[in-house]
Amino acid sequence: MSDVFELQDRITENVVGAIEPKIQLAEIERLKQKPAANLDAYDLLLRAQQLEYEFTEESVLSALRCAQEALVIDPFYAPAMAMAAYCYGERRFQGWTREIEKETAEGLRLAKQALQLASDDANVLWMVALTTWQLGSDTQHAKEFAYRSLEANPNSAIASTIVGWIEAYSGNSTKGMEFLSRAQRLSPLDPRAWFTAAGMSIAYLGEGQFEEGASWAKKALAKNPRYTVAMRLLAAHLAQLGQLEPAREAMREIFKVEPHLTLSALRSRLMFMHERVWKNLSNGLRIAGMPE
Repeated sequence: MSDVFELQDRITENVVGAIEPKIQLAEIERLKQKPAANLDAYDLLLRAQQLEYEFTEESVLSALRCAQEALVIDPFYAPAMAMAAYCYGERRFQGWTREIEKETAEGLRLAKQALQLASDDANVLWMVALTTWQLGSDTQHAKEFAYRSLEANPNSAIASTIVGWIEAYSGNSTKGMEFLSRAQRLSPLDPRAWFTAAGMSIAYLGEGQFEEGASWAKKALAKNPRYTVAMRLLAAHLAQLGQLEPAREAMREIFKVEPHLTLSALRSRLMFMHERVWKNLSNGLRIAGMPE
């Protein structure tokens, strides 16, 4: 009998995990037909989500502005605060930030305020977790917020992905893979599947399994060719495998986004990365041509 209940739980988990992103995408599609003048705070948040999914420098900046406009309408709208903070974090992680100190301070301020207003909101929690991690390099609190998000919504693929990322970056590769694999089972057609694939690449990097890691980095780039994190991972994995020309080609793509990126600058951005993972990443990037 316990096996029957366990099967029912798994079916429910998979159905909810698959439906949730589809409902959100349907709402986003509805917005595309709505005149901009009629957008309220909630609609502006959905527009921000749609723009963030597009994941270009311009679209993430536009997403940030939509979230800020929502806050003009409703200054205490925690999901919009969290989305704005999340966009600041993405810009920093992707290498799109121009005013690092200013954007970091504002992103962390918004994340803190969103958490105070909605400490039990699953979506707010995962966005705050990623912001706290990317902008504050605070792994301990980021992990706490991410796990709380999963407690609030166990069927959230994105929360499971973020937990997997944090565990993989912290050197807990096996645990990271478990959460990332769970996210893929929950939402196999998730619009952020590239994010989950890149997390798997990081987990394999930590284990020194460069062939598998390169495969996952390629999957991430196939779904999102603009994702510089996956570009860096691919360059590092390929270089560690001795595939120097493809590694250098990946490095050339990285320099198109950040022409002056160095290993020391990258390390300052990834202070929360476990030393073993960083060693494999930096050695590969060095071989591929990234300067010190």
